[in-house]
Amino acid sequence: MLPQDDVEAEAQALSWMSFIAATIHSAWAARHQRADRVRNVFALADRRLRTGEWALGSRYSIADIHLFRLFWRFRNAVHPAPDEFPNLSAHHDRMMDRSAVQRACEVEAAIGYELPA
Repeated sequence: MLPQDDVEAEAQALSWMSFIAATIHSAWAARHQRADRVRNVFALADRRLRTGEWALGSRYSIADIHLFRLFWRFRNAVHPAPDEFPNLSAHHDRMMDRSAVQRACEVEAAIGYELPA
């Protein structure tokens, strides 16, 4: 899922992964102390995503999975209006259209996985 045939795409994927792990994930983990920071971080991700269908533009990658997972949690817990994060909302919908994502959601629902508040 990490681009191997394009150095630029690999660098962009690693940049996204670092941003998601260091910024989005840490903001989400501290959401009870800094709810405003979580929204600001997702707004930054939304602006960064506006350049294409996927994190790497037209190329689906591991960065999309990581980004989706955290936005999915945020969206299901906070319920922002779709127009608050239009690019992330569209990305979420594209991810939900993927059969692998649908299967993963079905498996998690079957085992009783619930999002933390």
